[in-house]
Amino acid sequence: MSKVKLFTFAVVVALLAISTTNNPISSLFTGNGNCRISNAHAASISFEPITQWQIYNDADYKLVLEYPVGWESKTTIFQKIPYEDATAIIKRQTFIGAEGLIDLDIWVANDLSLGEWLDWYGKTRSPLPTTELNAKVWGYPAVVFLEPGGTVDMLATFFTDGKYVYRLWYTVMRNEIGLQVYQHMLNTIGPSDGFDKVAIPVDLPENFWDITETAVQTSGVISPLVSSCCGYYSSGNPFPCCTNKGNCTWWVYYKYGYVPFRGDAGTWWSQVPNYSDWSRGSQPKKNQENIAWWSKTSSPPYGHVAYASNYTGGSNITISEMLWCNSCGRTRTIPITRPNGYIYEKYPPQP
Repeated sequence: MSKVKLFTFAVVVALLAISTTNNPISSLFTGNGNCRISNAHAASISFEPITQWQIYNDADYKLVLEYPVGWESKTTIFQKIPYEDATAIIKRQTFIGAEGLIDLDIWVANDLSLGEWLDWYGKTRSPLPTTELNAKVWGYPAVVFLEPGGTVDMLATFFTDGKYVYRLWYTVMRNEIGLQVYQHMLNTIGPSDGFDKVAIPVDLPENFWDITETAVQTSGVISPLVSSCCGYYSSGNPFPCCTNKGNCTWWVYYKYGYVPFRGDAGTWWSQVPNYSDWSRGSQPKKNQENIAWWSKTSSPPYGHVAYASNYTGGSNITISEMLWCNSCGRTRTIPITRPNGYIYEKYPPQP
């Protein structure tokens, strides 16, 4: 499908999504509809189409793509060669602007086909919604899917050039322009030595954009650049705050200053092996920051995380937390056996 046709299709679907209140797809991908954001806050974000683009040229892995003028591009994960962990993400480039946040992740393929690699990923991290090759990116077979969450939805596209596996990972926000950016990046990604040639348009499933548009309509994330929660402010925070009534993942990101995790709290544990600088265990790490993690909570069942500033030992740990759609913050002391586990940095900053 050509870029023009694909974008036209996305626009048409967007109009249908806005005008149709009983969309059958929305019942399957309700996102974080249980807890809404402020309409006044949403109205403060621009929805003007993006027309100016700049080139990201990755000198390390010889690829290029276009992203919006005015967005920031920064390397947020980088493993030097020889890699400390060749099964973890070796590089993450994060693109962030008022309209959205998109991560480009790179793994070593380790001589596996994309299907084989995704099967390995599902066994060592967590099963993916699908491993069926249903798209093409950069001319290579690809897998694209929406990861519906309880508090935030994620849009993922995996593809490989044989040497590396790439994921373009979008935190779905209440802004259709973010989808335009995601589509444009997929359409323009390619090898840096062939960028002067005609880019190969992405080929996606025909019903893909209607599913993603529904996720946009129910998203609780407005913009990472205006992220506020309960009177606190955290620029670049990719997590939603439920109508200013709290969110545990937002709080942990704010307290740490940055974490690489995305999506619902319940998924953070399975994400840890993707990050060479992070570890997990049944006990908190002494004399440093910890993230207390629960796989599920009774209501809603999206998992839970809390922040512990410094565990010094003993049978109890003091945590601070927000509760999704419920509480702007509290501090409590609990037995260290209460959470299902702990997530922490391998090499915490020294005071």
